This record gives sequence, structure tokens and C-alpha cells, in this order.
Amino acid sequence: MAMSIANLYTKSDKKINGEAPCILACPIRQDARDYVQLIARGRFNEAYRLVRERNPLPSACGRICTHPCETKCRRNSTEAPIAIAWLKRFLGDNFSEETTKNFTEKYPEKIAIIGAGPAGLAAANDLALLGYACTIFESNPTPGGMLRMGVPPYRLPRTAIDNDVEFIKKLGVEIKYKTTLGVDITLDSLKKDGFSAIFISVGLPESRTLNIEGVSLDGVLKGVSFLHEANTTGNAKIGQNVLVIGGGAVAMDCARTALRLKPDKVSVACLESRKEMPTTDFEIEETIHEGAILYNSVGPKRIIGKNGKVSGLETLKVKYVFDEQKRFNPAFYEGSESVIEADTIILAIGQASNLSFLKGQEGIQVTRGGTIIVNPNTFSASVQGIYAGGDIVLGRGTMTECMAQGKKAAIAIHNALRNTTLKDVKWDDKPAVPDIVTSRIALIKKEQKHDMPTMLSDKRLTNFDEVELGFPLNIAAREAQRCMNCGAGAFVDDNLCVGCLTCVRICPFEVPKIKKGDTTAYIDGDCQSCGLCIVECPAKAIGFKTPLEDRGKDSLEAVFQEKFVQGVKPLIINFYCQYSAYNEDKADTVDGLLFPHVRRIGVLGLGKVDPSLYLKAFELGARGVLVTACKDDTCHFCKEHEWVERRTNYTAQLLSGLGMDTKLFQTHFVSSQSGKEIIDLTFKMVEDLRDM
Repeated sequence: MAMSIANLYTKSDKKINGEAPCILACPIRQDARDYVQLIARGRFNEAYRLVRERNPLPSACGRICTHPCETKCRRNSTEAPIAIAWLKRFLGDNFSEETTKNFTEKYPEKIAIIGAGPAGLAAANDLALLGYACTIFESNPTPGGMLRMGVPPYRLPRTAIDNDVEFIKKLGVEIKYKTTLGVDITLDSLKKDGFSAIFISVGLPESRTLNIEGVSLDGVLKGVSFLHEANTTGNAKIGQNVLVIGGGAVAMDCARTALRLKPDKVSVACLESRKEMPTTDFEIEETIHEGAILYNSVGPKRIIGKNGKVSGLETLKVKYVFDEQKRFNPAFYEGSESVIEADTIILAIGQASNLSFLKGQEGIQVTRGGTIIVNPNTFSASVQGIYAGGDIVLGRGTMTECMAQGKKAAIAIHNALRNTTLKDVKWDDKPAVPDIVTSRIALIKKEQKHDMPTMLSDKRLTNFDEVELGFPLNIAAREAQRCMNCGAGAFVDDNLCVGCLTCVRICPFEVPKIKKGDTTAYIDGDCQSCGLCIVECPAKAIGFKTPLEDRGKDSLEAVFQEKFVQGVKPLIINFYCQYSAYNEDKADTVDGLLFPHVRRIGVLGLGKVDPSLYLKAFELGARGVLVTACKDDTCHFCKEHEWVERRTNYTAQLLSGLGMDTKLFQTHFVSSQSGKEIIDLTFKMVEDLRDM
């Protein structure tokens, strides 16, 4: 997999004047729309490459990302967002590419990175691609940081972390384990060893505690320590009645981990109401589904004990968690005390730093909260040559926020060492494609989000195996096909448009407009990429904004660049709609069964295909052309059936007028492009042509 700096930092499409909100919502600006569109077309290896160009940890990210992209997905207005994160996981689990370094330069400077968590791994990945020798120093015996030490294996299998990290190591990144900053190495020793820059990404390895009575009782555990022990040993010492204090992701992880250690009861108590809890609904629902009891809007007053051992938590009812200025400032109802019984209490109220490595190190400024102060643009600390990022700067960040800081720091380090101004255009400010116009929502076909297959409830609590099982190929493709390709639809060339209103009349989604006073049409961000207007425009003034929408042209030309087996005839070109290509479990078997008589040209919606392309197939050497389109109820686009039928009838009449047998050009509307139906049609056409 060759990656170039040009691809990583300068790729941009000037035709796209409104960016997809999913891309803008992502801290690393992952090309979510485009890799989802590639999956929808069955171009899985390309999709994986696109993800990996931007994301150094796709397998891990596809499992535990908080997916802000889905929160902003415009499919929310029609039914539910695209499962963007789960599709990334599908790619990371099933596809891979050999790593080849394609450096424009190889620089002499060495970079030291402290911590093999998301920020450190991202920085090392990008610095290696830029041409630097990177060494990661990790205090643990394995990579991943809190991904491994904090996230339970039932959410994130260690093989997923290892596979992602192995890719980074193949770029030439060295990782030295069991090497702790402040113990085995110091910032000064690293400089003496010839490292030109040091990136600190040690994370927040400690748990915050509560300043209340009873925290020193036997049976009070810290969340991070509990997870670390359970994740590394598969066990941890707890009682039979466990109470987790906290409402975030770590609290949910603690509760679900405790459930797998088979106590009698696990509960979670948090300040926040159900809607205010600072983690995803999915994680909360899974925690409850597995058997934890949730106490919302209660705050800890004191931990009760007996004979030095925990017996419960006395709580107060919460008035509010955030004050009028939206600051965290909980208030409680007086006299509302109640007790939740427990023999084990796990504190999961946040994480804290350990800055002991700065002892004797002068000049590095830190906040009162124990985070390192950096320049927000360069991520440089207050000592020259020292940079920092991730949770040690953020205080508490998501995986993708930490990766984003690592990636930005990599560019900043390069710019400082080379005295240059390399820029990642992905972080440029761009306007988001606006929300879908309310009147248009009803015109868009409703397509429900596919659920993630999961381990059966009666089995999941007996082990630490992964609960979410991942999408099979056919489900992944169909889920991706729900994507509306926001911001990358059609555009009008003002120099060619004649203002004939053809596009305005035929668009099933009522998108094209001619503004008052203008003489040319305009297509806004609500374009659904059906392509009908592109084919019908008499002035050929409309095109798609991205090369992904090749409308079958490139694929057809590629077919006739193949070397065919001599004497194998007839050759049939099958133009088919990919929206019904994955309706069966074994969606990848048809092409092999049809070889060598048939070549298939898949297009996401045959409404995009110009009749001239059918004629082009004959011109290039096809003996026959078969068009298999979706039936009305299976097509993603409304009215497409009508237009496909109109165009194929026109093509058939044209060929007949040229004296060609109508059996050479056939059109069928099918419910699936991957099962027995399509096989029977193609073999029947092969026999028809042989008899001619």
C-alpha cells in the first residue's frame, strides 16, 4: 500500500463546495462518505486503503469510536444514521494491504514518542510516512495504551489492536516496551541520545477519587486499576454486590466487566440523568441489557462501612449537574439521603495524569488539572523540542480526538524541523452541507439501519469474548448503500447550461432550481446522486462532483483491456444495478459462475447510465448486452424503473433500426443481482447468442 505525502496532505476536490457533515464532525477528518460509497460499490480494498490513509487504527476505531460522524449524518432526518463506524470495522477486519513506504524524502532526524496509545501511534504513523525514524517508548509490555489497559476485550479484542499496530511497525516505527519516562529514560537522556524532537502522549493512567467519607475502606476500587487488572489477568477481586460510581464510558466498562466476574448484583450510580450521561446510548443500553441496574440523578454523600469494609453508598438526589452557565456544578436536595447497598464500590468518575516524570525537569508548564500546556496550533510545550498531545493535553478526549492531536503534532514537528509550512487541507474550514429541506424528506426512500449481529445474551457473560460480531459482506454493502453521498452529487456547468428546465422537470427529488434573475440551473446539497438529470441534459452541462460516480464508463473500458481466452464466445456485457446486488448471503459468487462468458458492469443506480454506453459496449466488441435493473421495491431511487425502461427501449429500437437482432440487447427487472435469477438470465442469453 503506497502512501504519498501528496495524498495525505493536499488532496481536495474544488467542485465540492459544501462538505459532508460526517466528515466535518470527525476529529481526524476521516473520508467517511467516500469510503462508505466505495463499500456500496463493492470496492472494498479501495475503501480500506482510503480509511488507512487517514486513520492509523481502523480496526480499533471501528469498534470503540464515539462516532460523532453518525450524530451529524443527514440520514437522521429520514430514519437513522449510516453505521459509519461499524463499516470501518468491517474493512479493518476483512481487508488489508501490504505496506510499502513511498517517501519523497528520508530525513536524518530521529523522533521519540512517549506512549503507544492513540495519539502516540498516530504521530508515529504520520511521521514515518513523512520520512522520519520514530521510536515509541511504552511503559507497558504491549501497545495500545488505554485501548488495551482500559477498554475490555469484549469490546475491543487485542488482535484488533495488534493488527493495527503491526501495520505501523511495518512503516519502520520501533516500539520499546517496559520503558517508563522518568524511570528508565528522561527527556534529557533522549536528547543526549540524538532525538531531535520528543512527543509526549502518556495519557491519563490514574483514576480520580472522591473527597468523601469512606473512600479508604476495604472494597473501594479505582476504575482504571480495576479494568487494568481484569483486562490483563482476566480476573479482579470483587465482592457479590458491586456498585460503580460514574456515568461515562469507563463506568459502563467497569460495570460490564464486573458482570463477567459473576457477582450476584452490579449497579451503576451517576449524577447525570439518563439523557445527560456522557457516553453513547448504545453503551448504556448494552450495560442495562447485560443485567446492570442503573441509578440516575444521585450523587455520593459518603461511603458506609462496617468493620473497615464497604457496606454501601449513601446518596443524595440531584437537583442539577450543570448550572446556568453550563458549568459542571452539581446541586443536591437536602434531606434526600438514601443508601445503595454494596460490598464493592468502583470509582469511575474520571482519569488523572501522573506527571512524576517531570520531577527535576524545569520549564514544562502544566495546568492545575495536571495536563501539559501546549501551543494549540503547533502542540509544542514550553520547552523547545518538546511536544505533547492526547489525553495528557486534552484532559479527557475520545480516541479520535487523541489521534487528531497526534496527526497534527506530526505535521508541526515536520514543519519545525524542515522550516516549512506543510498543511493538511482536510482541516480547512469548510461549510457543511445544510440539513435536508423538510419538504424533500418525504421524497427520499426510507431504508432502516442494519443492526450489528451480537453474541447471544445467555453466552456473553460467561467469557470476555467480543460481543459484537461484525457485519458480513452483504450486510455491510447494503448498509453502505443507504448513504446519500452528501455534498458529492451533481453540479451544473454555468458555461454550458442553456436554462431549458429539463433537470427541473425530471428530478424525482425536486432539487434543481433556477433562481430568480438567473438563466442557468442550480443543484444544491440535497442532490441524491440518482444521475437522471446528467443523462437527460441536452446541453451535457451536468456532471458528478467526484470520480466515484463514473457511471460505468471506466469499468466498461477496463473490461476490453483484459486478455480474453481465445475461442470463448459469446461475450456478454451485463450492466446491473448494485442496489440489489447484495440481497443474498452469498453475494460474491455470481461473477465467478458467469466467467468467462459474461463481464459485469455495476452502477449504483442504472439511471446514471447513458444509452450511448450500451452502444459503446457493442462498438468495443461485445456480442450481447444485458441490462438487469431493480424492481420498483428494491431500488434506492424513486422513478428509476421508469427511466431505465424508457432508455433501454430507445436503445433497442435504435439497434433494431440498424438491423441487429433484438436478442442481442435485453433488459430485465430483477429482485436480486446475485442469485439464481441472474444466473439463469445470463446463461439463457448465452444460449440464444450461440444459436444465432
